[in-house]
Amino acid sequence: MKFDLKKSLFLSMAALGFVAVTGTYTATNASAKTYAKVTSNRKMSTDPTTRNITFNGSNALYSKAGTLRGARIVARKGTLSALANSKSSSDNFRVYRIATTNRKSVYYKIVSFDRQYRGWIYGGKTQGAFNGGIQQFTTFQSGNLTDAQKNSTYKFANTGVANDGKTVTYVQPAWTQYKVGRAIIDSSPYANATFKIDQVGTRTREGDQWVHIVATDNSNSQANGWILFSGLTQAQTPIADYAIRINLVDPSNNNAVVKSFDWQKSGATKGTPLGNQNNNNWSINSNDQRSIQSSIRNALNGTGFNLDTLTSSQLTALAQTKFGDSINLNVNKATNIADNAVRINIMDGNGNVVKSLDWNRNGATKGNNVGSQINGNWTLNNNDQQSIQNQINNTLSNSGYYLNLSNDQAAQIAQATFGGSVYLYANSNVIASQALRINLYSQSGRYIGYTDFTRSGATNGTNVGNYSNGTWNISDADANTILNQINNVLSANGYQTVGNTLTASQRAQIAQGVFGSSISLTGYGQTQNNYSTVNLMGNFNGKDQQMQFAATKSATNAALNNGTAVQIENADPSITYKTGTGTTDTKSVHYSELYENKAAAGETPVVTPQDALIAAIKDTANGNDAKKITQWNEDARESADSNTIQYATTSNTAPNLSGLSTGSSYVQFAPSDVQNYLSGRSLTNLQSPVYPHIYFKDGNAQQPIIAWYQNVYAYNYSRQGNAYNGQTVNAYYDTSVQDLTGTQPNPVKNLSDDPTVNPFVAAK
Repeated sequence: MKFDLKKSLFLSMAALGFVAVTGTYTATNASAKTYAKVTSNRKMSTDPTTRNITFNGSNALYSKAGTLRGARIVARKGTLSALANSKSSSDNFRVYRIATTNRKSVYYKIVSFDRQYRGWIYGGKTQGAFNGGIQQFTTFQSGNLTDAQKNSTYKFANTGVANDGKTVTYVQPAWTQYKVGRAIIDSSPYANATFKIDQVGTRTREGDQWVHIVATDNSNSQANGWILFSGLTQAQTPIADYAIRINLVDPSNNNAVVKSFDWQKSGATKGTPLGNQNNNNWSINSNDQRSIQSSIRNALNGTGFNLDTLTSSQLTALAQTKFGDSINLNVNKATNIADNAVRINIMDGNGNVVKSLDWNRNGATKGNNVGSQINGNWTLNNNDQQSIQNQINNTLSNSGYYLNLSNDQAAQIAQATFGGSVYLYANSNVIASQALRINLYSQSGRYIGYTDFTRSGATNGTNVGNYSNGTWNISDADANTILNQINNVLSANGYQTVGNTLTASQRAQIAQGVFGSSISLTGYGQTQNNYSTVNLMGNFNGKDQQMQFAATKSATNAALNNGTAVQIENADPSITYKTGTGTTDTKSVHYSELYENKAAAGETPVVTPQDALIAAIKDTANGNDAKKITQWNEDARESADSNTIQYATTSNTAPNLSGLSTGSSYVQFAPSDVQNYLSGRSLTNLQSPVYPHIYFKDGNAQQPIIAWYQNVYAYNYSRQGNAYNGQTVNAYYDTSVQDLTGTQPNPVKNLSDDPTVNPFVAAK
């Protein structure tokens, strides 16, 4: 075969050239990769609080839009996922810029609240919608105030400069809004300041509870702000030297105080302990224990909590507590009672609940009485009473207690309502060998309680007293001791002795009693606590709240110095106006006086009170700013609508509201009795202090008109229910507003603080 070397070389070179050309073509294609271009990049102007976001883990964070040339990763997807699940609010993020590319992609520039991360992230295809790798995030969840939080007054638990969420206050709960920090940096000047809580909520990430506090004294208002609820403590009023303050707290809610009361003991000395110590063991007198247990039960009534039995540790702590001091006792959440059941709590002689039972009746309705009232006497159906007695016997079997229902105990159950509860004393089968148990019964045979008279060294089975000259008697010393013990039991349960003495027959009965056994004394009557207190309940912002009588023309910090913006503080604010050209030529006048035209009598001021008020309003409004005028009117109205009413009596003294009675204790009275009681004291119609209301005639902001409004509270008979003598009763009032500007009061139909009403147009 003939081989052509030249041709072979040519073909080889051609093949190599082809490869070279092909390689060059491929490299040219790779270098032709294109990148996105930014078509817009601007700062966002929407409400910043709506631009808090978190991550879904689908996109990383870049130094610039991820599809731009030179973009580098700031945080990978895994890192962002970890931040999304963080339990620290400092890992919240805020969007503050938006950019779009020529590929119609949207990118957002974001920053972490602690500023540790900052960069761009893909946000989808729609401007303003947080899609792609992010989603909108709520950093704080608002909640509802508990009754205890609404009604209590608080102080800083600890003061200082610590930035720990519970020492100083914050403009917003810490780390829930970007670049929003502390309201104050040192709480030390407010160590003795007191505050009310008006808002509550939890941080989404931590789940901790924050509250917004407002100073009760406006001079401390700089400290108003948010703080951890755990950073507050309840403000305490002074404790009497002969009292112990018992705070009943909920351990499941940061030891929030459910109720607090002062238990008093006549003759007690400040600094001495309540109980007694014997060989390192602390104990409480049984009479004191009964009284405390009864007071606890009364305080917790209707709260959803109970403390029916004091534990040994609680009794020890109480015994060690000194008069003039306070103690916290943990309470329990009460278990539900069926609508067709009544809970019968059976107590020992110390007032501790030893057993409970729920007695049911098929078809019973919640709120209805268990028994019926016949000729003023409460009774049980015979079958019901027998059924209840059988259930009591079964419940107390082998408990060391027994309870045979007396007529008065049956009446207690009859007055109870289905869905409610009743407390009854049982008898103990165990009596100490050196004690005589004295069971006490009322005039109607109701079991009140018992006391054990103990004599050291007494022999079981021997008489307490002596028989001499045909008469049984006890020593005067024993008589005084027993009388004091009996009085403690009676007073704790609403009864009293006659003449504060033991009769000769009672002394003889006690003397014949033997140690290790029991006797019964009867005939004790109830104390005269048959007067009811009436609470006046006004409707404020849609809620019924107790109204208080306001002090007369109290001073306030709300001054108007020739046009300075007004700040309404209380029910009867004042303004300051110029009476001359000097800096000290000023005079203050209350709104009520201004309305009555008393301020400028006998003088020609440089700036009249009316002019001072109008100047302040115009200064506040800045022209036709309807929103500011609306707020001004709302503040003025709330200054008079803050649970206060004027004196309604000609003597200008607060009326006695604790004298409603239609007879003996527990006798029922009707709504008409409440109305008659209020009518006799001129209290069926009440008024708030007069306050100014501003509108502008024909929309002309240069012609402000002052109208004078007053809230009127009218007793509503239809909302009143029945009650019993000795119980507190609420009297409900409806609220309306009247215009006093003209010669006759006119009802106000539309208030300009209603956002649907233009405040620059007459609001009548």
